Amino acid sequence: MVSDELTQTKLVRVLYSDRQLEEVMTDFWFNHFNVFLDKGIDRLLVTGYERDVIRPRALGKFEDLLVATAKSPAMLFYLDNWLSVGPNSAQAMGIPQYANGPRGRPYPGRPRPNQGKRPSGLNENYGRELLELHTLSVNGGYSQRDVTEVAKVFTGWTIEKPYQGGGFKFEPRMHEPGPKFVLGRRIKPKGEGEGLEVLHRLATSPQTAHFISLKLAQRFVSDDPPPALIDRMAKTFLKKRGDIREVLIVLFRSPEFWDDTTYRAKVKTPLEFVASAVRATGAVVDNPLPLTRQLSNMGMPLYGAQPPTGYSMKAETWVSSSALLNRMNFALALTSGKIRGVQVDVAPLAGNNTLNPPPDATLSLSALETSLLDGNISKQTHDSIAAQIDSARANGTQQERDSKRTAPIPVGTARPADVRMIAGLLLGSPEFQRR
Repeated sequence: MVSDELTQTKLVRVLYSDRQLEEVMTDFWFNHFNVFLDKGIDRLLVTGYERDVIRPRALGKFEDLLVATAKSPAMLFYLDNWLSVGPNSAQAMGIPQYANGPRGRPYPGRPRPNQGKRPSGLNENYGRELLELHTLSVNGGYSQRDVTEVAKVFTGWTIEKPYQGGGFKFEPRMHEPGPKFVLGRRIKPKGEGEGLEVLHRLATSPQTAHFISLKLAQRFVSDDPPPALIDRMAKTFLKKRGDIREVLIVLFRSPEFWDDTTYRAKVKTPLEFVASAVRATGAVVDNPLPLTRQLSNMGMPLYGAQPPTGYSMKAETWVSSSALLNRMNFALALTSGKIRGVQVDVAPLAGNNTLNPPPDATLSLSALETSLLDGNISKQTHDSIAAQIDSARANGTQQERDSKRTAPIPVGTARPADVRMIAGLLLGSPEFQRR
């Protein structure tokens, strides 16, 4: 299936690409301009949407990205703008479209072939999401009238033969005639140019600069980033005409980004958690499909956010008893080699070439803490895992007695299963859940 190939390709890029910032920003912008994979022909259109619209502009100018998403067949279909018709347009008024004769003069009564019937209603989905989610934010100072007027501006922005893979098309017969009034300013009638004018005004708005800077700071710093940092980023956004790379430079060079209080201030999303677990363990992924299914189990199927809001980047969405249990189960399955298509060798992480003979339990725990968490682990987490080791050893010793084994494992050592369990518990720890 196309969707399976798409999700697997994305995950492989996330895991192995040498251009990790590009991957992060591609994911960020796809989420910002979200399109749901399982809506009709978007099952096919989303592939080109991320590859041709989002990725090439992920570190470019925001306005270029805004225009590209507005014209994308995937976005036009997802928010139904391709069906939006101006109430006073030629199509809505039932004025026939005639075929042209010599010198461009119309032949009365001869409609163009394959004209077909189309809906005649104004659709406000894209106009609303453009203002609320893509640019100004929900508190951006616009009204319901602005939403309606923006929707009129974008009537006629449709898809050429959508079920045959066609691209963007401006259809004048669907476009609402006359001037529009958006955010207190008059938009003169000029067809497709009206939409480009609105997009330019939104892309250069101070409210948009603040909103985009806020979302970037929430992605890279904390759920509640410092206002001073957002203000500096927004000023750069306006000064550099929406140059995303320049805004990120301000962010990454800021003292707030490097402050100790921002270390592990963010809870990883399921995608970040799975990717970091695979990378930290050095796992070899021969088949990424089972990993994409694990993401679905954790509540984050790739390209699977139905609402235009996309997936939340805030901790409150991903921290719950069931969510943390799913993550722990994944971590233990990963280190135990129980995820099909993924191979993990924990022996090198535990400071050994092999787990046979059994290594020292205390040394293995210490080595794994260094390998997986760079030694940054709380006493509470360390003691909790140490207790798990003791419990596992006690149960194992009792089983050996029951089976009358003559060579029980010496005290102080850990079975291979114990070492894999330690690695899994560390991946499931609170420290590894944060970045």
